[in-house]
Amino acid sequence: MTKNSKRTTAAHEILLAANDLASAGKSEFSEWDLTVATWKRDQNRFGCRGYEDQYPDHKRVMMEIMGQTKKDNPLRRGWLVKSRPNHYEITALGRNEATKIALVSQGQPATERSPQDLYDAVAPYFTSLTFKKFVKDDSEPRMWLGAASFLGLSKNDALHLNDRLSTAKSVISQALAWFEETGQPALRRGATGGSVSITKVDVEKLAELLESIQIRFKVQMEAIQRQRK
Repeated sequence: MTKNSKRTTAAHEILLAANDLASAGKSEFSEWDLTVATWKRDQNRFGCRGYEDQYPDHKRVMMEIMGQTKKDNPLRRGWLVKSRPNHYEITALGRNEATKIALVSQGQPATERSPQDLYDAVAPYFTSLTFKKFVKDDSEPRMWLGAASFLGLSKNDALHLNDRLSTAKSVISQALAWFEETGQPALRRGATGGSVSITKVDVEKLAELLESIQIRFKVQMEAIQRQRK
């Protein structure tokens, strides 16, 4: 059983457990895999009442994942994605967050983490057609379809929209923080590169695009957010 800091939230423990599974070679894992891995990290918090050191409490773990109103829900934060019924995968943003949490808990600077996961989290926004058009013409996107594509929206649902906005903000803010912390001129996928570099100016441009989308398509977003869940 792992001794955990009181500052570690339940959602963080679930994320760290998911990262443990992925590191062990399970790129996709079942909700039961995740329950057991989370329980192993903190048996007191995630064990069956009265039998904490013997049995995991599946319902306790899933409550954190399925609770739609929980802002720290690992799915809503973009740390995990549901790959198919009862199965999940950790995202690049989730891996980056897990590494940061682990380093800080060990008293090490978060800057020691590899930039690979952060790069993978930023890349979908950086390589999107909407962003490429915006770099050439800041009046883009002119249509909601382009904005929705940049955000990765798959449905016109209030909760989904808010979560995708939150994820985009988190990715961009973490990338900008990385540049400030490390003083590096560019973000690359690993120490030796091997990919197109993403500069601080690029990420600042992504932030500009996100802000522009929120202003330009305020009416469309408010209409979606007014819908019943």
